[in-house]
Amino acid sequence: MVERKYNYEFYLSKSKKLKKFIDSYENKPSTHRAYKLHLTRYFQTQDIKDVDNYVKDTRIMDKKEKIQYLDKLQEDLEIYWKELNQEYQGKTPYVWLSAMKMFLTYNKTFELDDVFIKLQKNGHGNVTITNTKTPTLKQLHKIFSYSDPESKAIFMFQLTSGQRIEQVIQTTFNNIDMDHDCPRVYYPNSKTKKPIKTRITPEAKKALQEYLYQRDKFIETRRLRGANNRKKTIDTKNRVFPMTVGNAEVIWATMCKNAGVYELDPNTKRPCFGTHCLRRYFLSHFKDREWGDYFSGHVTARNREYRQFSDEHLDQVYNDHVSDITIFEKTPDLTDINQEIQDLRNENEKLEHRLNEFTELMREMLQKNDKKNK
Repeated sequence: MVERKYNYEFYLSKSKKLKKFIDSYENKPSTHRAYKLHLTRYFQTQDIKDVDNYVKDTRIMDKKEKIQYLDKLQEDLEIYWKELNQEYQGKTPYVWLSAMKMFLTYNKTFELDDVFIKLQKNGHGNVTITNTKTPTLKQLHKIFSYSDPESKAIFMFQLTSGQRIEQVIQTTFNNIDMDHDCPRVYYPNSKTKKPIKTRITPEAKKALQEYLYQRDKFIETRRLRGANNRKKTIDTKNRVFPMTVGNAEVIWATMCKNAGVYELDPNTKRPCFGTHCLRRYFLSHFKDREWGDYFSGHVTARNREYRQFSDEHLDQVYNDHVSDITIFEKTPDLTDINQEIQDLRNENEKLEHRLNEFTELMREMLQKNDKKNK
């Protein structure tokens, strides 16, 4: 499949069906973005210009017409599926499969369930294969050394709340209660369809306050920089971080490059240290795994009961684990330094012992020499 620039504008302006379907996901930015990409890519690579005529309501067709139409559609889907699996690995083909199934169902193109089941079984597997990595504390220090107040606030917010970058970028001022040492963060809706109650650390709060003091300056700079290119208005009044997910990912990638830790997986060509590595850091370092899942928005059978606890109880639990995810204000780890000091002491003791032996030897030689002279 040849890489090309995808003409979203053309397809969304020419197809009422496609635009109506994509617009139905406006409140789910990541799904909206993924479905628009994958559907546009399908129609463009298949050279389908008239989408509204291509996608038909099979309920109003007679039997013969329906069979012919569905057979041709199945052939198209199978050819594209084969091409997609040859070019992409991981979840990409399955995102397209989901997008296409939802789009066809939305437009009453029925009786294709067996086709989608067949395609799904014949794929290479719906797994993430990028060699993702979780940064060490030392690497985080280096990455954040290249941050400004805005980027530090965004990524400290993500790292200490355990959220996906999409959730962080959608955060509004109504989602945050700053009147606590560990500010409370509440999302009524999330990717899991469940509300999320989480917190951020005191040092993340400090970074957020420093950013908010200069927020207007960052907004104005971004407005002037993208005045001629921006096609979508971003809510600068209510959104804490008024930017797109793409902006945030580019900023993080730039910080990683400057820190010398940027690395692409050779197979998928995707960053090993993407923004999601901050969520992984939270989940791997929050010592109580069930509570870590809870604060990050993972819904498990065990942590469902935690949703019944009061905010005060959640404050206490999070406070008990603040040190697990504190980045800059930790007590320095002197283990290596202490070991070096001990090694030097041992070496000094050896040198002192050898010096004593040498002194004793010289004394004996002098005594022998005195006896000879007498």
